[in-house]
Amino acid sequence: MHSADASLPGRDSRPSDPWTALRSIWPDLPWDAAQFRRGAFHYVAVLGEAAVVRVVYGPRHVQSTEGEAGNLAAFTHTGLPFLIPAVLRTPFHGSGWSAQLNSYVPGDHRPLEAWTAVREPLARILAALADVIPRPGSSLRPVREWCGAGEWPAIVAGITVALPGREAKAAGRVVADVLAAEEMVIPAVVHGDLGLHNVLWNGPGVSGLVDFDNACLGDPAMDLAPLIGAFGAAAVTDIADPDLVSRAQLHRASLSLQVAAAAELAGDGELRDFALGNFSDRFSNGTLYDPGPQRTV
Repeated sequence: MHSADASLPGRDSRPSDPWTALRSIWPDLPWDAAQFRRGAFHYVAVLGEAAVVRVVYGPRHVQSTEGEAGNLAAFTHTGLPFLIPAVLRTPFHGSGWSAQLNSYVPGDHRPLEAWTAVREPLARILAALADVIPRPGSSLRPVREWCGAGEWPAIVAGITVALPGREAKAAGRVVADVLAAEEMVIPAVVHGDLGLHNVLWNGPGVSGLVDFDNACLGDPAMDLAPLIGAFGAAAVTDIADPDLVSRAQLHRASLSLQVAAAAELAGDGELRDFALGNFSDRFSNGTLYDPGPQRTV
């Protein structure tokens, strides 16, 4: 799930179509233990500690599912000091949806932790990702493939044309600034959605990291952008170079535009309009680049 560091609109927690089919396709799984959850672009069935089934809908369901499976394969045996999901079976592609079976990653979600509690563990996650060398023969998805890759600027231009003039111009400026900032950056492995909603904990330490849909070789500042949304740029400067944090603020300003573009590609008008509303609100209240101090202690 990509958060755009904001709450998502309320929607059903489970789809009605694929689960009956999947019970027949993978009959050996403990379906009676299933707990259903809803992400921004996928549904999840947690089958106890046996496995996790992810279902993606929309016109790009095959591309999205195969892309995440490839991303997870690229991280296999890379020596990360925490668990990540492993793809357990070949993804299944149905009519209008795709399903992926991943291993269960144990740990607690703590999305509301204060900065003082997570600062050092997050710094270790960032350092571990910086050291990753993808497996030979594997490849990560292109930068921002989930929201259009090279077509992202054109998609944003198309969906923001109806916004008030100043907001539409600001959206174009945000996209241009991100692209310009990336031109001189040496790409590195990034998770692509490094918010607390994707970090799992065991006691004071990190036990796992999930949702590698958006992992890519890109600007390392991308992984700081959700942290700025959660804690503010001043806090994040504790664990990153100020120049990197400044670039991350540009990425943070673009997050809602990335979600809006991805929703447009998925045919999800509700989520697209919700994300554009986030952009408008942040533009209006001056928090596009930095919300200021958040949950610091």
